[in-house]
Amino acid sequence: MKILDRYIGLEFLKAFGLALLGLTMVFLAINVMELQKIDSSEPKELLRMHYLYSIPQIAIVVTPAAMMFSVCFVVAQFTMARELVAIYSCGTSFYRAVLPIYIIAAIVSVGSIAAQDQLVTPANRKAQDYLAQYKKNSRQSRDIVWQRNVRGKEGFYFIYFYDRTKKRIIGGFHYMQVNDSNRPTRLIQALSADYNDDGSWTLKLVKDIHMDEKLHVTDTKLLPELTIRFPESLEFFSNPQTNPEELSLSELVNEIEFRKQYGFSTVQYEVHFHRSLSFPFMVLIVAVAGSVAGSMGSLRSGGPLIRSLLLSTATIFFYQIAFEIGENLGKAGIVSPAIAGWGPTAIFVAVGGWLIWQRGR
Repeated sequence: MKILDRYIGLEFLKAFGLALLGLTMVFLAINVMELQKIDSSEPKELLRMHYLYSIPQIAIVVTPAAMMFSVCFVVAQFTMARELVAIYSCGTSFYRAVLPIYIIAAIVSVGSIAAQDQLVTPANRKAQDYLAQYKKNSRQSRDIVWQRNVRGKEGFYFIYFYDRTKKRIIGGFHYMQVNDSNRPTRLIQALSADYNDDGSWTLKLVKDIHMDEKLHVTDTKLLPELTIRFPESLEFFSNPQTNPEELSLSELVNEIEFRKQYGFSTVQYEVHFHRSLSFPFMVLIVAVAGSVAGSMGSLRSGGPLIRSLLLSTATIFFYQIAFEIGENLGKAGIVSPAIAGWGPTAIFVAVGGWLIWQRGR
């Protein structure tokens, strides 16, 4: 059995490696074509570094599709060459024969969870940082923030117009500081605000109001200029909502707890958390479904090979669409974050169960 396990395992690893490499290159090429449309005066090296750091994320995303394609193809090849018939004649069952594939799929599944936390998340941060630098002078609409009311660590901000390139807020900047009971203690109103290199802000034409616990005004100052340091970093004002894809699982949990504590919406973070947990299980699920599908069909008509290719192609598109739909439904509040994250995986579990039942008939 060791020789058989080694033979099937090596054949599968070669197919899986080629499928993973090929699909990663295809999706990377799509990303390249999309970003080439950006007109920027920044060095192209920034864009190349973005592509480089995007590869881990793309590889993780296409792993289930690569697994499905390679499993279907290898098992179909064994079926077409009647190698499975020879294996059966030796008293070895189908599921025991493909056990090495399942073991490899399980290792890849567990490994992808660790890779998401330790490799993909840091790489995503780097990729987005390089992309932001490249877009700095590209006149993109995202370089400007219009009318945003957000909660910070110690109070609420109202920003009318924020220009990322100049690091300046104009048209109105309001800040209401609150205590532990969420009662206002200070209100700052300014016409504009400029960010300083030391991390502070210089506010222009300022009205500074202090209040007691009963909301009675205790002091009011009119100042031509006020330099103040806020708890939030500069990035908070340009992007108050941290991109969930740039957070590890532990950081997602902390972000969700923080937002619940201060009454922020946690929907997109909870959806991404459940999706991050469920997505790796797809690798093992599609390995089981693919192996069964690859062994079904008539040998005379080339059924196993044709079935495997069609099923693999359909899977590549369907699983991506299913996850996108689930994520959008979750963010819109139509379904719960748990259903949005685990729903597509449950669908593939059902499909895999149906294929196993069909094969056993």
